[in-house]
Amino acid sequence: MNSLNFKFPIIYLFTVGIANIGGWIYLLAINLMVLEETGSALAVSALYIIKPITQLLVGPWAGSVIDRVSTKHMMVTLDVIRAMLILFIPFSDSILIIYILVFFIQMAGAIFEPASFTYMTLLLPENIRNRFNAILSFVHSGAFVTGPLIAGGLFMIGSLKEALFVNVIIFLVCAAITLLLPKQMSTVTIENSKITWMNIRDDWHLVVHFSKKAIPFFVIYMMFQTVMLLTAALDSMEVTFAKKVLHLSDTAYGSLVTIAGIGFLMGAVFTNILVRFAPAKLLMGLGTLLVSVGYVIYSFSSTYLLASIGFFVLSFFLSISNTGYMTYIQSNIPTEMMGRISSLYEMLSSSIQIVVILFLGLATHWFSVKEVVISGSILMFCVAFYLTLLSANKLKRN
Repeated sequence: MNSLNFKFPIIYLFTVGIANIGGWIYLLAINLMVLEETGSALAVSALYIIKPITQLLVGPWAGSVIDRVSTKHMMVTLDVIRAMLILFIPFSDSILIIYILVFFIQMAGAIFEPASFTYMTLLLPENIRNRFNAILSFVHSGAFVTGPLIAGGLFMIGSLKEALFVNVIIFLVCAAITLLLPKQMSTVTIENSKITWMNIRDDWHLVVHFSKKAIPFFVIYMMFQTVMLLTAALDSMEVTFAKKVLHLSDTAYGSLVTIAGIGFLMGAVFTNILVRFAPAKLLMGLGTLLVSVGYVIYSFSSTYLLASIGFFVLSFFLSISNTGYMTYIQSNIPTEMMGRISSLYEMLSSSIQIVVILFLGLATHWFSVKEVVISGSILMFCVAFYLTLLSANKLKRN
């Protein structure tokens, strides 16, 4: 990767880094704001259901738009829209209005994510994707560590509303930097560029046809997504587990999150070394298996030390598995269909995510939190183990 070839990817990485820091500021600020307004932990939990709901709503049609327009200009527009929506939140006294604004912010984000991924895939030569994804993982981990620190500093010197104003500026800066990137168009012909119900329906048929032809890929994709959905479901019970099962103080729980951030950062550094000689399927398979091992350690823990080991292990290998996953799907989904396939697959994953979170949440009424978390982590390990076997078989055949 010489400097000329990597000029625009560096700009993209810089934009992602700033956006992720802004994302942490927004996430923490909106959570605290809703908690202050309502005093209800349930009201805060409801914020986490909004995202998969918006993905269900935009999934059927977003990919059809992404594959037919300039993804660069779409990303700029969505950043500006999110900035304007966040700008209204500090002036909103009604919790209902805040939820509505969050809903549309998440909807814009649900379109932005596949658009950004499609753009990145079109921007990168195939031979540098694996290493680029490793660097991207490092950027994400850096934001994971620095984002909450910056947010905490903003909360100390100002109010939550002032922190959201900073977030508005961050999104506008991201939009401005994105304008420096080259224009990337999909390979869809001009004749098919109109967005109509008939074209959307035809796009669904194309995705179904692709999935039937690429069943091994689809199975591996869904196995990986199942593991990630289980991590999201278990994360939703993380605070309850730490408080009621491990009996940790707020400070001790905060240090667990810090340990996870350090693990993610160290994992990202290790990933940048590993990608030089390890194929994407190996990174995805073994990385996902070891993530599940970390969750198993955490779920069976009864002391702070064991819980911290589990946190470190799962976060360390999460960077490795994500890097392998991104490279794997970039290599197996045609770029001209990247937006449509990723959007519809995300819609399917979101529908499963809602069911899993609700099911595990209801299960805590019948069983103890520890029993539910242990069961979820064991199920995750079984799925991850099967994914590793599938990945190993594909490596042998190749």
